[in-house]
Amino acid sequence: MTNSPSTTTTSNTSRQDQVENELVIAKALTVEELDVDIYRNSEELWHPAGSRGAFGGQISLVAQALRAAWHTVPEKLHVHVNTTITIEHSLHNYFLVPGRSDIPAIYKVRRVRDGRSFATRVVTCTQQGKTVIVCICSFTNFNTTGESLDHQIPMPSNIPKPEDLPTDSERMKVLATDPRIPEKIRNHFEINLKVEIPIDYRDLRIDTPEEFIRGSTEPNGHQGQWFKTQERLPENDPALHACSIAYASDRGILMAAVRANGLVARRGISMMASIDHSMWFHAPARADECPRSNDGRGTAFGRIYNREGVLVATCAQEGIMRLSQSEQDKRRPNINKL
Repeated sequence: MTNSPSTTTTSNTSRQDQVENELVIAKALTVEELDVDIYRNSEELWHPAGSRGAFGGQISLVAQALRAAWHTVPEKLHVHVNTTITIEHSLHNYFLVPGRSDIPAIYKVRRVRDGRSFATRVVTCTQQGKTVIVCICSFTNFNTTGESLDHQIPMPSNIPKPEDLPTDSERMKVLATDPRIPEKIRNHFEINLKVEIPIDYRDLRIDTPEEFIRGSTEPNGHQGQWFKTQERLPENDPALHACSIAYASDRGILMAAVRANGLVARRGISMMASIDHSMWFHAPARADECPRSNDGRGTAFGRIYNREGVLVATCAQEGIMRLSQSEQDKRRPNINKL
């Protein structure tokens, strides 16, 4: 996502690869070349505690598939304003089936077009012969000459700095030891605390223990968070920065739709899974500095800003959110007692 070109082939001997292999996020996103335009993930796919499938940002083709596609793009081009997960007969974009963390993912890249200014790739991710996701990526060069139209939605004002907010781990440690919170939820926090997460997330709106106990909060269709990689990334690898932002963008975006209904941290939700995810990169950005994700309502729309307030990426996601039976009973009109 910077004006410097990315490499088009993989190398096991370069200093850059050696540095990346030492980074948690780089290991999570690394794909190895099996044959021409065919790649496989190098590390076991990570999934959240209690989740049925692999983490969306990792296997969603907004990260590993984007990384695979990047290897096939001419050096003068890099990621353009559209990275879309799509299905071939629909105008919408879908995750086809949940990815499994215990099975290797194979990425097959199809070179649709290489033009002077744009390159288009279609990436198909399969596991055990089943198509998991299909991704369309468009690449371009951010170098532009002359004047052009330029505007953006302003970054929200009066938000706390990331250094003034607790990390996810710090929040979970507090909640995991609060005896007022149901044991099942405390155990969930304990499990997640043992997992190495490559992204440092810091929510702007922090749920109180009382809200966890009630399982509800004031309905609000917005959710904000700062995020950055846990480690400093190489400056000369724009692909790693773009893929890291794509990886991080999946986290929490559907929670905006949950909060719009007054629920807290999936309380009352028996199942939640992404069924599509789209991104538009507007400007170069570093993934190891704090941009901000500001999620919308319902079908969630996210805007990612850097610390200077520049809008660097936009994402949109639709997901399945099924209420638990107890939450359905709470919300169902009690007509039998009338």
